Amino acid sequence: MKKEQNAVFLVQSNKDLFKPEQVVGKKLKITAYKRLFKDKNLVKILENEAINETVDAFIKGGLNLSHASASSYVHRNTLIYRIEKVNRVIGLDLRNFEDCLIFVNMREIYKMVVKKQ
Repeated sequence: MKKEQNAVFLVQSNKDLFKPEQVVGKKLKITAYKRLFKDKNLVKILENEAINETVDAFIKGGLNLSHASASSYVHRNTLIYRIEKVNRVIGLDLRNFEDCLIFVNMREIYKMVVKKQ
């Protein structure tokens, strides 16, 4: 099985764009975000409804797979697969709080940037 790896979040400056101190109460760097959102693999993840529902359930479950699985009625292995897919494709480990926060910020910024276009 070929392991996909996207370099988007292997570059620390890309990851830093979505940290809370860069997002909350500051003018967003729209041009930098647009550059990142040209990555097709990243957009596929951000627009994938199943992955977004999984992330939401995972967050509501306190980043606990068992709680997320029970509350979302999705098998635990399916949750693990989807979370690992995000890690494999864009390089964010959603089991890590900081990476999870970056993903959520990125998803919300993506929605704002797409609406402006």
